[in-house]
Amino acid sequence: MSETRNTAGAPVRVALVMLGMSALLNMYSTQPILADVARWAGTDVRGAAWTVSATTVGVALVAPWAGMISDRHGRLRIILAALMAMTLLSLGGLFAWNLPALLVLRVAQGMCCPFIFAVVVAYVGEEYEPAVASRLNALYVAGTALGGFFGRMSAAVIVEYSGQWRLSFLGNAAILLATWAVVRSCLPAERSFVSRSRVKAETRGGRLHTHLRLIATVVLGATLLFQQVASFTFAVLTLAGPPFFLSTGAVGMIFVVFLVPMLSTPLSARLMHRWGQTRIFVLSQSLSALGMVVSMIPTVPTMLMGLTVSCAGMFAGQSAATAMGRKAGSAVAFGSGGLLPLRILCGRCGGCGGSSGRLSRSRMECSGGHDPGCGVLRHRAGPVGVARSASCAFARPRRVREVSSVSAGHGCAHGTLHSAKPHPQVGHRR
Repeated sequence: MSETRNTAGAPVRVALVMLGMSALLNMYSTQPILADVARWAGTDVRGAAWTVSATTVGVALVAPWAGMISDRHGRLRIILAALMAMTLLSLGGLFAWNLPALLVLRVAQGMCCPFIFAVVVAYVGEEYEPAVASRLNALYVAGTALGGFFGRMSAAVIVEYSGQWRLSFLGNAAILLATWAVVRSCLPAERSFVSRSRVKAETRGGRLHTHLRLIATVVLGATLLFQQVASFTFAVLTLAGPPFFLSTGAVGMIFVVFLVPMLSTPLSARLMHRWGQTRIFVLSQSLSALGMVVSMIPTVPTMLMGLTVSCAGMFAGQSAATAMGRKAGSAVAFGSGGLLPLRILCGRCGGCGGSSGRLSRSRMECSGGHDPGCGVLRHRAGPVGVARSASCAFARPRRVREVSSVSAGHGCAHGTLHSAKPHPQVGHRR
């Protein structure tokens, strides 16, 4: 047992990266193929965009209970069941007969996600020593970055070459099935897990919800997701409009920046081990804020550079929060999912903020102004800065014993564009 808790071989590391990827593989996979889905459903792109929003609804519905269910039935068993359910639901996308049926399927896919990203953190924290768990959680977070990128790009490539949007679901099913096989064969059986009753889990969760520092951590996580969603939403709408007029494929390539955190996040874990989670969190979010400022400079290279720095800082912050979350002890599983709906809601607001920021810019251009940064400055720097400053006032370095984990970062970490609308519809509003 000592060897297992203090060491993690390459198979375990690969399995955790694949788990991180699979957790977000389906979340935003229809985003690059909305036009194809809209033509099939006989609706506009705005109607098809509900296929992206539906998964976030599913996450919000189930997230509060995922940790408590795994408390009773076991971490690894729940993770494997969720992977198999996601595989079967992805295959179901091949047979959706209309848009409402597809939306129901997408909600069900979202309902499976918390049973991976909330439970994996609890599994790692229970089965490995803190120093090893920090590095493993960083790999898992890096995997979520890969999932956010690969889910979108694989769908776009499959549809580009096959012309059949349904085949993107088949590709996701193959990846999820492979992940199930790798996890089943590579992750060690639970040795430190102790089943807890649902009543005890609920009582523990009630105490967490009243804990001021936990709430502050959740607000921090919400502002991180707000920043990520608003940044990428605004960037896509800006690059698709004047003066850039980039094609859909070219605009979609900005998601390549999600590959950078795959390298930077494990590095941040090593720095956390040396300097502490709080210091690395503050440093990473300072870099992230700098990246947002750079992304306001109205050139393609500076926007990509700013988004890259901002994205890397956000994922490093998620990794730091996950590491701090282990100090919540047995409450990690509930904290990972119990307050996740707030984070999801703030991410949705971030998408609206990015879209309305782009709309503000369009209206200003119609009035004779030409400052690309004005809209996003108001919608990013205002609420994100205020909320983050308020949260930091509570989450002080010396008192992090009961801070929750994934709810401070997740995901999501994912930069969804579900609120993005085609520029011609936005730019010509008066």
